[in-house]
Amino acid sequence: MDIQLVFDGSTSLAPSGFVTAMDYAASQLDKLITDPVTVSISVSWNDTVFGEGGPNMGQYSYATVVAALKAHASTPAGIEAAANLPSVDPTGTGYLWVSDAQAEALGLMTGSAGAGADGSVTFGSSGTVLDFSTTGTSVPANQYDFVGIAEHELTHALGRIDSNSGQPQFIMDLYKYASPGTLQTNGANLTYISIDGGTTAVDTLSSSSDLSDWASNAVNDAFDAYAMPGVLNTISSADMTLMSALGFNVLCFMAGTRIATPEGEVAVERLAIGDEVLTLFQGRQRVRWIGISHYDGRFLRGNHLMLPVCIKAGALGDGVPARDLRVSPGHGVLAAGGLAPAWRLVNGVSVTQAESVEGVSYYHLELAAHDVVFAENCPAESYLDIGERRKFHNAETFQALYPGEQAAPVACVARLEDGFLLREAQARVNLRAGIAPVTEMAGALRGELEVAGPEVCAGWALCAACPEVPVELLVFAGAEVVARVLANGYRADVRAAGLGSGCCGFAVALPAGARGEISVRRALDGAELRFGGEVARVA
Repeated sequence: MDIQLVFDGSTSLAPSGFVTAMDYAASQLDKLITDPVTVSISVSWNDTVFGEGGPNMGQYSYATVVAALKAHASTPAGIEAAANLPSVDPTGTGYLWVSDAQAEALGLMTGSAGAGADGSVTFGSSGTVLDFSTTGTSVPANQYDFVGIAEHELTHALGRIDSNSGQPQFIMDLYKYASPGTLQTNGANLTYISIDGGTTAVDTLSSSSDLSDWASNAVNDAFDAYAMPGVLNTISSADMTLMSALGFNVLCFMAGTRIATPEGEVAVERLAIGDEVLTLFQGRQRVRWIGISHYDGRFLRGNHLMLPVCIKAGALGDGVPARDLRVSPGHGVLAAGGLAPAWRLVNGVSVTQAESVEGVSYYHLELAAHDVVFAENCPAESYLDIGERRKFHNAETFQALYPGEQAAPVACVARLEDGFLLREAQARVNLRAGIAPVTEMAGALRGELEVAGPEVCAGWALCAACPEVPVELLVFAGAEVVARVLANGYRADVRAAGLGSGCCGFAVALPAGARGEISVRRALDGAELRFGGEVARVA
């Protein structure tokens, strides 16, 4: 999105730093929202107000808006929200008011209505002291974070508005629930936003002030009803979910993912080299480098190793993560004592993966030593360079900072790419999601023993009747069982052959003293996995 700010004459009276902070807030939303549209918003200064914002709007039939939301949705949150829109028109009029920005994103209107014509925002100090910093990780105790205030009002101008109370009039009203299956039409009562028909709350709405803002329990959030002095307010995962539901395509793991620091949670995009973060093993560590990669969705379609994964709030434990967390698929998440790649925890319920995106940006924090940081209270690894730094779009900045230096790839804990611990991690996540365990079946065994010593036994194996349930194997040296292994490692070639997800590889070290013919059999029933049609021998 390209938000063009039109500053009127009154802004000449604004304090120094106002224009820069406004441009920064708009640029953050530009990066967050990927719809290829231009939105023009007029900006004014009035020292008697704190912040106000609203859109210019047009009226469209309910059926037209619903069809556009469903056709346009491409992010996981947008797709889920569109799928759960009320099947029966709840407006009572047959029409919805849609902001110009939403209408442009949804293809209901072409082009901006003109300079400053899509919406407007007004700001002032209203007797307070504003912090216009765009680089700080904290706000002075007696000042208010202006960037958060600007993002708050700019999103109102984009279409984050509701009818406060009464019959639905705006898109946001279609996600306001009093209870599962019951839309809220009385703004004085407890109301929450839900994209699954009211079953799960994204967050609770305020019952005072502006009822389209989050209640005061939404801490350090740019969409909160009230800004507080000394608090850095950022775009949260809940905010991104809401904007997706409102008809915008929103990037994943970008602006808003909160990282724990000694001063409190800080949005990842506001961290800088030298800032301290809290880690599991080393306590405080300073950021050495921040790797950033941006991808157009056209190049990611169908690529499960690049499309973002959403770990929903509470998926790993109570309050873990505290809010929905979006990460790159290979990002290691601490589970069962190791770092499980996020995509290996996908279960379609509490951990999901996008099928397509308009675009995505990933941030990776590198510390002096590989460690576990806390993103939305979820323990996730810092960046570990294993020779892939060149994939980042700002890779050259590392060499500029540390010429000739090569990081030592020493992991703080083991990665769970396969094996029994990975299965345990998956089982724990599935149990919390209410997913019943599936037991292995004795169907036809497919696979191949590819390496049979002298040091390693490796290959792939799956059950044709249940290819996604890992096969447990026994490795024999002669008549003696020398190893037990689970065939759940990723094999791209098997996936490419159309044999399920490809998570059926195995590799296990053979004991030094193993002698005799090496064979591999399924533990369940003794079915043998052959090596090139023959049994191999270890000398």
